[in-house]
Amino acid sequence: MIIVHGLLGRPTPQLEADADRSDWVVGGTRHLDALHVAPERRITLGALRPAIERISGLPSGTRVTIVASGDPLYFGVVRALRARGIRPAVVTAPSSIATAFAAVGLPWDDAVVVSAHGRPIGPALNLARAFPKVAVFTGGDHGIRELAAGLAGQRRWFVLAERLGEPDERVRVLDSEQAHEVEPMEPNVVLVLAAHPDDPDRDWDGTVARPQRADRSALGAVTPAAALAFARLLPEPGELLWARGPLAGDLAALAGWAGAAITLDDPPEAPDLVLTDSSSDIGDSARAVVVTGPAPDPLPEGYHWAREVVDGHQVTTGVRT
Repeated sequence: MIIVHGLLGRPTPQLEADADRSDWVVGGTRHLDALHVAPERRITLGALRPAIERISGLPSGTRVTIVASGDPLYFGVVRALRARGIRPAVVTAPSSIATAFAAVGLPWDDAVVVSAHGRPIGPALNLARAFPKVAVFTGGDHGIRELAAGLAGQRRWFVLAERLGEPDERVRVLDSEQAHEVEPMEPNVVLVLAAHPDDPDRDWDGTVARPQRADRSALGAVTPAAALAFARLLPEPGELLWARGPLAGDLAALAGWAGAAITLDDPPEAPDLVLTDSSSDIGDSARAVVVTGPAPDPLPEGYHWAREVVDGHQVTTGVRT
């Protein structure tokens, strides 16, 4: 039998009992120490994949307790176990994200949640540029200081929730300058907010758990060429669009509605998407490129290219192969 326990703070009596009668207990060192698990019954989590492979290879009938931080069903270990055909019993706990929002009394059904734990920080930065309420699972060099540095020039507040559930738990509300200089305790999660938690809440329609989208009618009339460029680029939340040229304004409005981050100035890092009227701006890293006006000859390699003419605009689209 395999059972997964979420843990935020002190172990529950049920977790302690399950750990005591298990053949193996899987978790981070601090969790295993808190449960006083003997070394010969430990599988210590570092990278997740080797631990799951070891669990998969155990004999049928082996009792295994897995301890995971917070809610193991939310950015947690249960998904990885199910991908290997393991169907564990689950005893959940509050997510660290939910606990961080609770600490500042802020609803989070209109928030975006993103993980930078073992993943690139770019999507988290782009989401925080595009949306007013973003929660980030941090990790390693992708923490509050890196978030504050990447969002320099944008007015943001940061909620730093450190060691949630522990005796030394601490939750602080910081401005951008403070966030850039703080020395955080590990582990932590970060909320990136466009307004201070004490400010009035934004409107939200209460229908779907996501940020409130702009009304489509507020987009106004969009030129056919900009609509075509939008359809070819298909910007998504977490991506950064760099737009230049006569179609930039219309495309920026559409991309913002779709949830992408937009810059009309030089981008802070390599953009995911490029709209330009100058072939010199194409670069070599974007997922997709739209060139309005004369296209380069020869076209850069690494893209599948197509040419169209709409509303008097020559539109050349490149999608990375």
